[in-house]
Amino acid sequence: MRWRWNSKFGRSLSSRLIFSHVAVTIMVLAIALGISNITFRNYLVGAQVRDLATRGQSISGVMQGYFTGTLYGPEAAYLVSVLQGTLNDRVFVLDDTGQILLETGNKRLPAAPWSEAILVRVLEDGQQFQGVLEGPNHVAEATAGVPVIAHGHIYGAVFLEAPLSNSNHTARSLTGLLLLGEIAAIVMAAILAYGFSKRLAQPLLALRETVSQMGRDNAHEVHAQEQGAQEVRELAQEFNRMADRITSQMHQLRKEAEVRDTLLAHVAHDLRTPLTSIRGFLEAIRDGMVEGEGLKRAVDIAWDETLRLKRLVDRLLAATRIQSGVGDKSLVRVSVWIQTTLDRVAPLAQETQHPLVWRQRDDAEILAIEDYLVEALINIIDNAAKWAPRATPILIDSVLSSDGATIAVSVTDQGPGIPPEMLDHVFERFVTGDKARQGSSGLGLSIVHDVMQQHRGTVTASNNPAGGTVITMTLPTYREAP
Repeated sequence: MRWRWNSKFGRSLSSRLIFSHVAVTIMVLAIALGISNITFRNYLVGAQVRDLATRGQSISGVMQGYFTGTLYGPEAAYLVSVLQGTLNDRVFVLDDTGQILLETGNKRLPAAPWSEAILVRVLEDGQQFQGVLEGPNHVAEATAGVPVIAHGHIYGAVFLEAPLSNSNHTARSLTGLLLLGEIAAIVMAAILAYGFSKRLAQPLLALRETVSQMGRDNAHEVHAQEQGAQEVRELAQEFNRMADRITSQMHQLRKEAEVRDTLLAHVAHDLRTPLTSIRGFLEAIRDGMVEGEGLKRAVDIAWDETLRLKRLVDRLLAATRIQSGVGDKSLVRVSVWIQTTLDRVAPLAQETQHPLVWRQRDDAEILAIEDYLVEALINIIDNAAKWAPRATPILIDSVLSSDGATIAVSVTDQGPGIPPEMLDHVFERFVTGDKARQGSSGLGLSIVHDVMQQHRGTVTASNNPAGGTVITMTLPTYREAP
């Protein structure tokens, strides 16, 4: 059965931080151990070779007496054996031709072959040799060669050889001690990494707990604590901003859902009322229950209800079309826009006996979709005619700003005005049922707001101190590039 690492600890951030820290520590210490082993060995081998060269100089001084005749052979051999002592090395005394005159020391240590270059350097050039040579048994040996010089003449040389086992053993011992220290360091690093990882992961765990609170019914405003490392604090800040946006959007969606339900109820009522009336009169006509003037009146009422139904459907379709933003913009003169609108609403004005008075007539060109602008102005005038007393004038003004950058088109009625608490809400989509807009589908002024947004303009509502409501649309004028 294959064993797999599936534990929660193995997948957590803190465990991965611990593993990464320990892995890095092991890699660094392993490299340090390898370098230390090489350094120890090279240092000990170098020290051993230098020690051989020092003792070789002492033996060379003794052999000067032998080559100059002040010492006899047995005396020189004795002194060499004394200087060599019980060390595990071997001493060779050579004459100036390279012949071995004396051997002493470890007999089990075979002599490493000295190359011609080494013999020339020591016996002819009079220079010392220090290094490591490979013996006949393929075992490396520390080697030192010292010339025997007396009265400026080279009489021979002294070569000393020693096995590297002592140096290698010492190097291994030091490496072993260092390895024990590194193991202790790894354990300490693991403990410290555990503490640091827990401390680093704590803000993330807190952030995760905060995130898990989102979407719960009992969670209203969820905010993460801005703590920990800079990156974690920045993440918490971004999360809090996102949570604020989501909360705002959720409130907006809930609000729109509520008003949409209200809108659907109103639309269903507005559709059902004319349909019920039309159906009732058609049934009466079908059953022959009305004749003469009654028949004509039933047909007229059914026709009026049909027109009412058409206006409601047209308003819904206009709201959908304008919200989608379908259409190409072109240069439109404000005077043409207003006059086209007045021509279209003239029948409504005659029916409600509201004179349409276009007072100030500043003109300019704007980049716009004319049909949308006409629809927006019709909705404002229709809203004014609905609330203003019959036969009261509806005033239209187009006023160009002092710098010519914008033009404001306003519609003023003499109705009851808008309650102050509703002024900021009259352009909200689907808002219905307030005193200022009772009996409305809640689409007229919201369409105006959408049209202004699509044309980089604004629309505001205010109460006229003399009475009535003022709806003002402000649009940027079109200016050709110089």
